[in-house]
Amino acid sequence: MKKFLILLLTLGLLLSACGTKPPETEKESVSLLPDLDEESTETASAGSDSEEEVPFGLSYMPQYGLNPYECNVTINRALFSLLYESLFVVTHDFSASPVLCESFESSGGGTLYQFRLLPNARFSDGSLLTAEDVKASLLAAEESSMYSARLEHISSINILEDGSLEIALDTPYENFALMLDVPILKATTVEASKPVGTGPYRLQGQSLVRNTHWWREDHGVLSCDRIPLSTAKESNDLRNHFEFGNTDLIYCDPNSTAAVGYRCDYEVWEAPTTVMHYLGFNLKRGWFTNELFRSAVTYAIDRDAFANEVYKGFAQPSPLPCSPSSPFYDEQLAEEYDYAPAKYQEALTASGILTSSEYEGYSGIFLVCLDDPARVKLADRICKVLNDSGLSLSVTALEQKQYDEALRNQEFDIYLGEVRLTTNFDLTEFFLGNGDLQYGSIGDSGLIALCADTLANSGSCSELYRQILRSAYICPVAFKSYAIYVTRGKIENNAPGVDLVFFDGNQARTLADAYKTQREEDTTP
Repeated sequence: MKKFLILLLTLGLLLSACGTKPPETEKESVSLLPDLDEESTETASAGSDSEEEVPFGLSYMPQYGLNPYECNVTINRALFSLLYESLFVVTHDFSASPVLCESFESSGGGTLYQFRLLPNARFSDGSLLTAEDVKASLLAAEESSMYSARLEHISSINILEDGSLEIALDTPYENFALMLDVPILKATTVEASKPVGTGPYRLQGQSLVRNTHWWREDHGVLSCDRIPLSTAKESNDLRNHFEFGNTDLIYCDPNSTAAVGYRCDYEVWEAPTTVMHYLGFNLKRGWFTNELFRSAVTYAIDRDAFANEVYKGFAQPSPLPCSPSSPFYDEQLAEEYDYAPAKYQEALTASGILTSSEYEGYSGIFLVCLDDPARVKLADRICKVLNDSGLSLSVTALEQKQYDEALRNQEFDIYLGEVRLTTNFDLTEFFLGNGDLQYGSIGDSGLIALCADTLANSGSCSELYRQILRSAYICPVAFKSYAIYVTRGKIENNAPGVDLVFFDGNQARTLADAYKTQREEDTTP
């Protein structure tokens, strides 16, 4: 997972302040943040006058706030790994690792979960973490565009007499822990622009300072007691802070429109995401109503080449609607449906679309969002491949609002889409009649049932993926990666996860460390 590249002073790569805005996070809430925390301006003043060496610095954009439920700007979310913690985190290999959850158990065939919290976990103000805080946090997160999709199957949240938390679901869910990488905030601060968390640091003035109430005895990934913060209004400010040493880390989407060039000496970690780029098809008109041809498109896409040439290496090529880093990924199935030009030509001929009089003089539309330069470049490349085989497609690149409207009105033959999936890669919204990702008139009850099966039992994932690839309602291309640029030598033993910049993998617990199956103690004689 870790691309640990030593980049030289003259090397210019791309950097961006903000990630793209796929459907799950497209509405960005803005919360203005004062320059100084009202709790104390003393530390900020002392920091500016002190002559002591500053070991580590970070940047953020105050106009987007520091509330993790409202802010989806990647540069700010780097701070969240230090300020806030969750019941579980999702590691680089898409496994759930317990953090604030001491233990949990399931019953009701996976529809009822009970969570016990760490007894010694405290917020940075010294107050104990309680089930009330977790409940308030999850309820607030349910209303946010960032977390609502992963929590949509919660039907009730109850606090039990022993202080544990009980969550009931409306469907059996085997890997529900993967959905609970939601920052837990003190209940009275869930709507604040600067909430109180349980992480290793707390906000004080224009710095992060060590949380003396942190429940862990070690220092975590960073050992410094104070991290000065530099404010930025735009990407160029971030570049200047990083080049001239005011900040030592940038978390960003290196392929976004806000990318800027810079020169300095740094290392890079590749951070995994669930952001999938895929092809969707119009099933009511044109060439792609032909299932045999549609299912052959996957063989025409040289995903490995595109990952290097289009995404500059920051993407995981995948013919499956699942990240190659996930335990749900079926390598044998992926190999069966990966790039194979001979298979494509054979299926193209067998489909008969090039010799059918129905398509004589037909010209199709390849729709893509203009706001994403990587997607536009990728659409151009794929369009050329399809046209070289005898089709007549033209790329139509529209700004986000017009692109969304064209999708809803099905003004396309093929489109290149982007979606942020949940960390268990739930695909239900593609196949529901009124699903959020229902652009090509799919509506397949059999695939909806298979999606439900995968929630209850991840062993069903391979069958779901096989059915999707056979019908070719969608054609996955790649999963984006984000970049973590770090001043060389500033961080060691860091293992970034999904939306998790700072994580000490050596201290991580596994799910088995916390999981007690089927009310284990209730059945003890």
